[in-house]
Amino acid sequence: MSASTASVWNSLEVVKLIASLLTPAALALLGIFIQRLSRRYEDRRWVNQKVVEKRLEIYDQLAPELNDVLCYFTFVGCWKDLDPPAVVKMKRDLDRKLHLAKPLFPAEFFAACRAFLNECFLSFGGGWGSDAQLRTTVAGRMEVHPRPWDPSWAQHFSEEHADPDTVQELYKNVMKEFSASFGQLDFTPSDHLSVLPPDIRRDAMR
Repeated sequence: MSASTASVWNSLEVVKLIASLLTPAALALLGIFIQRLSRRYEDRRWVNQKVVEKRLEIYDQLAPELNDVLCYFTFVGCWKDLDPPAVVKMKRDLDRKLHLAKPLFPAEFFAACRAFLNECFLSFGGGWGSDAQLRTTVAGRMEVHPRPWDPSWAQHFSEEHADPDTVQELYKNVMKEFSASFGQLDFTPSDHLSVLPPDIRRDAMR
């Protein structure tokens, strides 16, 4: 065997030896990588699950008041039972809850809520530091209110009136964006609130 042939043979043996040593090490490194990747996936899934749970918890707090606001400004459901000061207080409560929940929801959901509330309420309508005013008519409310009507409640109403159809569409958009925040829920707008009462006094509200 020539010297050159022996050299090539020795080189092949060295390569085989190195390959045999590297294979277990490579497999071990691959295993560590897969383990870390799996752990990262599980951690992310756990965080996502907690975010979903928190969003549902927050929405359980928001939903009743959002629905009451919708009812009050579209004259459906419980609107006759709500005192004007209570509806104004709902606005403050919703503002606070939305502000606290903002980091946990997509910006689109927060924007939809803001658009809905801005349509229903006029902020600083009575001047700096005053409560938000109701952008709806007082006409027709005094006659059907189940409790004595307090004349001081007049200060809670704005001269600007929201369009009930617009209020309803903005509310539906809130529901749509909430569903979209989960990526798989389907919001169907064909609920009983999709049709406003035929006797609603639209002309008085505009």
